[in-house]
Amino acid sequence: MLNSLYIAWKYISYNRIKTATLVGCITLLVFLPLSLELLLDESEQQLMSRASTTPLVVGAKGSALDLMMNTLYFGDEVPELITMEASEQVTDTDLAYSIPLYVRFKARGFPVIGTTLDYFEFRGMEVGKGDTLAMLGECVIGSNVAGQLGLKPGDSLVSSPENLFDIAGIYPLKMKIAGVLNKSHTSDDLGVFVDLKTAWIIHGLMHGHQDVTKTRDQTVILKKNGSNVTANAKLFQYTEITEDNMDSFHFHGEKHGIAGR
Repeated sequence: MLNSLYIAWKYISYNRIKTATLVGCITLLVFLPLSLELLLDESEQQLMSRASTTPLVVGAKGSALDLMMNTLYFGDEVPELITMEASEQVTDTDLAYSIPLYVRFKARGFPVIGTTLDYFEFRGMEVGKGDTLAMLGECVIGSNVAGQLGLKPGDSLVSSPENLFDIAGIYPLKMKIAGVLNKSHTSDDLGVFVDLKTAWIIHGLMHGHQDVTKTRDQTVILKKNGSNVTANAKLFQYTEITEDNMDSFHFHGEKHGIAGR
């Protein structure tokens, strides 16, 4: 017995690299499946915990999976839009209050989430640096967004156009960063949160113009009839919202949202 152990020890001592490789392979074969199972269980728990804390997701008729992934995890597939009237109808039942979400656009690769301040309370999100949303055109960013892009309150973030050859007049919006959220270890850490109206501005449903009644450039005026002034396509559209031009922004079309809870 001792002789066998002695021979084995001498073999291992002589073939150190081969022995270490063999031990490493056996260790991987034993522990890799176990580690993978633990990782999958943890991922499933994280995903399900976010879903289980969301009582109900309401959206237009279509793919329930796309609606859920877009609403809970800000996925790229955008479900069909519903109007704000549907969200208000949920609240009017007195059975629940709705939190509208509009997740369609991106800013430097991160999803832009148009919502209300109720969303922050619902998810238990707190601003760690800076302030919460207070003005049209502001945004609050997740901790991962701030870390990866090196941003802080007071900096700016520009929304990304959906199509570089867009001829519909939807321009990128330069948003001022009001605050940075505390880390939550959820998909909220990767979000750029804005007010619903700010999301509508990115969509092109709201926009601001020069005051054509005060402009000195007569080439932007197409027709003038008393107090009514019609401008042409040369009229400058704002891509940044400030206190000076905020009052010029107005709404076009039907108010949109994608989900209410």
